[in-house]
Amino acid sequence: MNSDRFSRQIMLEQIGADGQEKLSEASVLVIGAGGLGTPLLYCLAAAGVGTIGIADNDIVSTSNLNRQYIHFEEDIGTLKVMSAVKKLKEFNSSINIIPHATAINKDNAYEIISQYDVVALAVDNAQARMIVNEACVELGRPFADGGINGFVGTSVFIQPNITPCLACLYGTALPPEERFGAVSSIVGTISTFEATSVIQYILGLDVPLSGKLLYYDGLAAGFEKLDLKFNPECPVCGGKKA
Repeated sequence: MNSDRFSRQIMLEQIGADGQEKLSEASVLVIGAGGLGTPLLYCLAAAGVGTIGIADNDIVSTSNLNRQYIHFEEDIGTLKVMSAVKKLKEFNSSINIIPHATAINKDNAYEIISQYDVVALAVDNAQARMIVNEACVELGRPFADGGINGFVGTSVFIQPNITPCLACLYGTALPPEERFGAVSSIVGTISTFEATSVIQYILGLDVPLSGKLLYYDGLAAGFEKLDLKFNPECPVCGGKKA
């Protein structure tokens, strides 16, 4: 561990040398190397999370560059995971970055997610989110989830057997796929909330968004935090604590 690099974190009583060691020993899977994934990946790498997995099968395109600043113009046409790995290794060469050049689906979700301590969802695909939710509940893996729509965003942290799951919140009927507008600053705001929840969990701190839905309206500069409710008929988590 490079104590000089992380000195401004280690000086915090909530972290210290022991907390920094926890971060270096932790593994986090970030699903999505796009808009939400960009700040997430940088925040985790900057904090010194020792192993970061990145799952994405998409290719960098020009339309990504307004918010996905982990990718540069020279990366257009390349796999997002490989572009992200290159940047993160140059940013922090001491951490382990594992690319998974695939979309998370029913066939691979359990195998990939089981390799990591915590998951951070950074996708705009409802089906993928429900697949990850089910796998994380089954495997007992906590996960952060974020979503954006223009100037509005949400963030939540799910702890299986402790909090309601995404299916309790949204149900299992998948909405039709839509493309939403994205503003880089809103994407950054939401994904940094996700990263903070993951870091708090790794450190063993209270996670304020555990079992809570944070709603952010960028146009009004307003936040609202809502309690998640167990759905007693939830087919994923059973709608109750273990």
